[in-house]
Amino acid sequence: MSSIPRGRKKKYAEYDELVQSLPKVMTKRPKYVNGIGVFNGSRGPTAWVKIGLPHGGVWKGKTYKPGQQLEIKVGSLSSWSWDQLEQQRKELQGRADRGEPLEDAPDWTFNNWAVDWLERAKPRVQDYGSLEIHVRVHLNPTFGKMALNQIARVDINRWQSKQLKTLAPATVKRQLSTFKAIINDAVHSGLIERTPLSKLDEIKGIEGRQRFLTDEELVTLLAKAEEINVWLSDFILWQVHSGMRKGETMQLKWPEVLELKDDRVLIQINKSKSGKGRTVVATQTMKDVLARQKDRAVERDKRVFPISKMTLRRRWEAARDAAGLSDVTIHDIRRTHATHAAVAGVDLRTLAGRIGHRDLSMLEKHYAALVGSAADEAAVKIEAVFSK
Repeated sequence: MSSIPRGRKKKYAEYDELVQSLPKVMTKRPKYVNGIGVFNGSRGPTAWVKIGLPHGGVWKGKTYKPGQQLEIKVGSLSSWSWDQLEQQRKELQGRADRGEPLEDAPDWTFNNWAVDWLERAKPRVQDYGSLEIHVRVHLNPTFGKMALNQIARVDINRWQSKQLKTLAPATVKRQLSTFKAIINDAVHSGLIERTPLSKLDEIKGIEGRQRFLTDEELVTLLAKAEEINVWLSDFILWQVHSGMRKGETMQLKWPEVLELKDDRVLIQINKSKSGKGRTVVATQTMKDVLARQKDRAVERDKRVFPISKMTLRRRWEAARDAAGLSDVTIHDIRRTHATHAAVAGVDLRTLAGRIGHRDLSMLEKHYAALVGSAADEAAVKIEAVFSK
C-alpha cells in the first residue's frame, strides 16, 4: 500500500506550480499568485509584482488613481528568489498603503543633470553650441558618471590642472563657468546641499584683451573681405556699426528688425548674454546693409545673415589673414565699435546700453581713459607746470 506524504506543504510550491502551468511563450499579461507574477516571453521568464494603490501613486512618470492596481516588472526571474520577490512586493505595498513615493529619489549624475540644464538653457542662451561642447567634450569625460553629491573640490582642481596642460587659461575659465552654472543650478534645485565650488585653485595667466582696429586696419580688412565674399564685408560693417555680439548677429531674424515711420530702424535683441533684451538704433550704414541682405535672403531662413558658423569662420580667417591681421578676432570688431564710439564722445552709459553691458564697470575699466574728461585737463595743466 502506497503512503501519502503528510506534513507541511513546500513553502513556495504554489509559485513553482505557477511556473509549470504557464505556456512556453505568453502573449498577454503575467499570471499571479499572492501578488507575485511570472511572464514567459521570447527572451525567457520575467518576474512581476502587483500591488494595490489605496491612495493612488506615481510610477515611472505615470500617475495612478486611488484604488487602481499597479503591475511592476522587476527583471529576469532567474535573478530573484521567491523570498526576495515577496519582500520586494511587501516593501512596495507598504509604501503604497502609507501614501509614500513608490520610487527612491534618483542620485543625479553630472551628465544627467547637465543634459537637463542644457535643455532648459537652450531657449535663453546665445551660444548653445559652445555650452554643449563644454559639457560633452571637456566636462563629461571627468564628471559625467559621478553623482552630483560626490563631486568634491579636489576633483575640480585636478580637472583644472589637467585642462591647463593643453588649453589656454581663458579657455579653461570658460569651461569652468559652464560647470559652475550647472552645479549652482543643482544647488538651487535642492539636489545637493553644498557646493564644491568654494575656494577653488585660481586660474592664472588670463590677460584682458584690448585689441581694436585702427581706421587703416579696418579699411584694409573690409577690402580683403569684399574680395572673398561681398556678404562678409557687410557682416563686418554691421558688427562695427552695431557693436552687437557675433552670436546676436548670427541669430538676428527679420521680424526683429523694426522699421518706423520716421525712417528710424530699431534692432530688437531678445537673447543677450546679460539675460536682458535691448534695442539698438540702426545707423545709416546698417540700413544699407539690411537692404543688401534682403536681396540675399534664403527661403525658409528668417535670419538676416543666413550663414553657418563654419562658413563665417572660414571666410573670416581668410580675410583677416589676407589683411595681415591674424591676431584679430571677430569679437575685436565689437571692441573697435566701443573704442571709437568712446573716443568720439559717446556717453559711456549710453554706450553700455547699446552694446549690452549690465553696468559701466567693464566700459570704465577699458574705455574711460579714452574719453575727454577732467583727467585730460589735469594732464595739460601738469605739463604746463613742470615743462618750465
